[in-house]
Amino acid sequence: SNSKAFTAAALAILVDEGLIEWNGAVSDYIPEFRMSEPWVTAHLSVTDLLTHRAGLVPHAGDLMLWPDPNDFTRSDVIRGLRYFPLVSDFRDSYNYDNVLYIVAGEIVPRVTGQAFEAFVDERIMGALGMDRCFMGAIPEAEMRNLAAPHGVIDGELTVIERSRIHGEPALYAAAGGVVCSLDDMLEWVRMQLGRGTSPQGVTVFSAARSAEMWHPEISWRVSPRNYEWHRTHFNGYGLGWRLSDVYGMKEVSHTGSLAGMRAWTLMLPEKALGIVVLANGSNTAARNAVMQSIKYAYLPEGQRDWVAVYEKLAEAAAEEEESSATAVDEQTARPIVPPRPLARYTGRFHDPWFGGVTVTAGDEGLQFAADKSPKLSGPLAHVTADTFVARWPDRSVGMDAWLNFEFDRNGELERIRMNRVFDDPDATIDYFEHLDLRPAPAGAR
Repeated sequence: SNSKAFTAAALAILVDEGLIEWNGAVSDYIPEFRMSEPWVTAHLSVTDLLTHRAGLVPHAGDLMLWPDPNDFTRSDVIRGLRYFPLVSDFRDSYNYDNVLYIVAGEIVPRVTGQAFEAFVDERIMGALGMDRCFMGAIPEAEMRNLAAPHGVIDGELTVIERSRIHGEPALYAAAGGVVCSLDDMLEWVRMQLGRGTSPQGVTVFSAARSAEMWHPEISWRVSPRNYEWHRTHFNGYGLGWRLSDVYGMKEVSHTGSLAGMRAWTLMLPEKALGIVVLANGSNTAARNAVMQSIKYAYLPEGQRDWVAVYEKLAEAAAEEEESSATAVDEQTARPIVPPRPLARYTGRFHDPWFGGVTVTAGDEGLQFAADKSPKLSGPLAHVTADTFVARWPDRSVGMDAWLNFEFDRNGELERIRMNRVFDDPDATIDYFEHLDLRPAPAGAR
């Protein structure tokens, strides 16, 4: 998600050139864009795309982005937005989303005729001489010395093969697709600290745009822990950046997480300080401990043993994970016979944004398969009553799911509800909760 600031910067260039306006309606640039409420569709602006204040359910639609690879397209993402209800008032709450950044990236080709990835690679990476940093396709000559993503899978530190750098643009490029070396990320930070101009005098965007991107457009409460640790008084989000204060100084930052990778870019502009942490592992606590240790080395107060602090938090999370995993194993080990013949759970099902899924029955029990997300295919184990659990064969997917088959009073299968099995200390997002899988009409795809 450090990529979000690159997307905001690309749009800032277009604002500087008079091609778009921050407050311009998205539907003026992308006519087919729709939200679930017509008034919001008409008024949602470019700024709204970048600030997580549209009112969507947090992480709505992320199941179209992950696990990858999958067969969803950016057109699918734009079309799918109209099916997500708004859970808070427009511009009232900070509800983090990725899908609106996909829309933001799509504005670039609509007004320039140039692909989003090519625009970023030319106007930002190329301008700054960042020759080991890519939003788009990576030349074959640069496909060397690549970090391999790692995660703990079934207790073993493992390379997450599906997340390897493969050199092709990601569907989610505008939200999380930048591939970059540490040296080049530091060039990016130097330009940011120069308010849009690099130390070599290359201006990517104007100082006015920099001020706008670093201005909080939406805010949220400060937790007691953040006040205790950092003396934070405000939290906000600008355009692609999180904004807060630490012991009286403004902090501009963003974290990033993909399967097997962690990142954090942080700046204290008053100290002309920029820090970038890139890790080829899924350990969020390790990333956080490294960042805080470096940051507080430059501050007169607030330093503590951050490794010990985050180790303690990680141990507590691991205990919860072990308890949750044990509960799942105990439930799935029970020899309980489903209350209905397996054939009653089978069929074709459809969700308006996720598309079709198929549930079949065989000698080994039920099997689940998603049309556009092949990693979400595998056996279902019965748990209790009409509830099953999916443990995906690719264990790096990291989002096993509960499936609850709901029947109406006449005993007809009405829908399938899904929820994530939370058995990972870093797992905080239920990608499945927005699904509403209904029996597909005869002949429907």
